[in-house]
This record gives sequence, structure tokens and C-alpha cells, in this order.
Amino acid sequence: MPDIQHPTHSPMTDKQITGETGERIAKDFLVKNGFTIRQTNWREGHKELDIVAEKNNCIHIIEVRSLSSDFFQQPYHSIGKAKQRNLIAAANAYIDRYRLTQEAQIDVISIVFRGKEHTLEYIPNAVYPTA
Repeated sequence: MPDIQHPTHSPMTDKQITGETGERIAKDFLVKNGFTIRQTNWREGHKELDIVAEKNNCIHIIEVRSLSSDFFQQPYHSIGKAKQRNLIAAANAYIDRYRLTQEAQIDVISIVFRGKEHTLEYIPNAVYPTA
């Protein structure tokens, strides 16, 4: 009987590689622009935050969106109403969990890859609660 090998984990998909690379580029951008990274890939239950950073006594919850092409849309256009509600809920959970009292905002970093090159757009206060 042949010996069948079962991998302990599956290889990353192109989408996962693009996402991880985008988050690394986003962190580098933030650090170079005076932000302190508090946490990355923070999770609580089903809630997740890509990057939590701080600058000028303000907490920045940063959603990173990366695409390998902007042919159909810019990455930040993929943040629909449901994702916005989830981001707000996750941000509130983070703030409550750590009993933070600073101002907080939700920003987006949008990255488009074109071969080995990329463009990055930082959008402060991109998501905010509405009445």
C-alpha cells in the first residue's frame, strides 16, 4: 500500500499571500509615518482588526485592503456596510477590552500590486458610526 503524505497545513493561496504582504507594507508605512503599532491581527470571537496603532494619543484601527489589480475596483471599495458594522463592533470591543480612553478612529490602507510594484493609499477616518 502506498504511503500517503498528509500535509500538516495547506499552502497559502495567492489571496492570502497578497493580504499578508499588504499588511506588512501597511505596518512599514505606519511606522515610517510616526505610528506605534500596538497589535496586529487582533481577534476576539468573530471580531478581527488588522492593525491597531497609536499616534498623537489617538488610537487608529486600520483595515488593510490589498488587491493584485485595480481593474475592477479599488481595494477600499470592497468595504461594504456589513464590513463597516463589523469593524465598528470590533473597534468597540478592543477599546472596551483594554479600557482605552483616547480618541479612536478607523482608517483604511488600500494597496494595489502591479507586478513587483505597488501603490498605497492611506484614508484616515474612512469608517465611522452613523445614526
